[in-house]
Amino acid sequence: MVFLRSKAPFEMSRNKAHGSQAAERLTAAGHPCIHNRMTNSNAVRFSLFLLLFGYCAGFAGENFAADKLRISYSAVNATQAFLWVAQEKGIFAKHGLEGELLYINSGTMNIAALVGGSVQIAGGGPVSIEARLRGIKLTILGNPLPWLASNLVVHPDIKAIPDLAGKLAGISRFGSSTDQGFRYLFRKNGLNVDRDLKMLQMGGDSSRVAALKAGTIQYTFLGAAATDNARALGFRVLATAQQMAIPFPWTSVVVEESWLNKNRELAYRYMKCGTEAIVTLKRNRADSERIIGKYMKITDPKLMATEFDFVASLMPDYIAPTLDGIKVILENFGKEYPDAPKRDPKEFVDSSIIERLKNERFVEGLKS
Repeated sequence: MVFLRSKAPFEMSRNKAHGSQAAERLTAAGHPCIHNRMTNSNAVRFSLFLLLFGYCAGFAGENFAADKLRISYSAVNATQAFLWVAQEKGIFAKHGLEGELLYINSGTMNIAALVGGSVQIAGGGPVSIEARLRGIKLTILGNPLPWLASNLVVHPDIKAIPDLAGKLAGISRFGSSTDQGFRYLFRKNGLNVDRDLKMLQMGGDSSRVAALKAGTIQYTFLGAAATDNARALGFRVLATAQQMAIPFPWTSVVVEESWLNKNRELAYRYMKCGTEAIVTLKRNRADSERIIGKYMKITDPKLMATEFDFVASLMPDYIAPTLDGIKVILENFGKEYPDAPKRDPKEFVDSSIIERLKNERFVEGLKS
């Protein structure tokens, strides 16, 4: 596998002073986020990560109010819409929380922010799994979107998945869901990941569409609205998320295990918010499309409807961790961590909160 680096920017709202806690904690355990087979030195990879991205721990020194949560998400598309609905419809406040949403443009950087103390709840399921393989105790509480939730968009000359071999893929960041998705796709279709998969990190959907247009990359994963934009430019969808049907921790609720042990009731209230937001999203199409349009900064009703249809068909009411999806990621890591495929996916999750909600028939109460 060849990893090529672009100059795609790191985006995070409300950046503050640089923090040192991320560096200290990651140094002790090894850096979980970036893969680069051009070097075998974990120390070098870690140092590069800190130099480039370590400032994501901007809030590390602050104390959090008991009912306040800083929550990060990794994409500006409707896969994250349950968070926007929770904010806009007052669901956080209903359950006694003050939720502050922060967009950070990859799962890799979301997990760096979580480890650094910038946020208390983060996206970035695949990266959190690698972090735990390296000894950093992160836990997945749920997967609001338990499928590989992007369409495979390609240059028109590409007719089948074997044609991807040797061509450049656009991903958000190394270690992210897009990275892990391509690893699985290549393995599943008999391609050699080390030889055939070449990836260039480009940032979010809009950056990857621009890279397709410029010819920098030949294929990528895209959300629904970005897929329509790419189609309009002459690119084609080789496979939809529904057609691929790959179990995957695409959108995740990740916390530090130590934080969870001290704040289990707070985590419970957050999971109630996420669950209620998904039910609300699916029950109130017009309002949900308006909210999607607001956060994605799109005004075309067709694009808003496309995004809504895409996620509403993939999001379950109860956002339980996807053990099948986590198994996919562990198998992906088989070369870097030889024991990973043998590890039990249950080790990487805490399902107790979502099981509590099921036992309480929380969703059924919302729908009555």
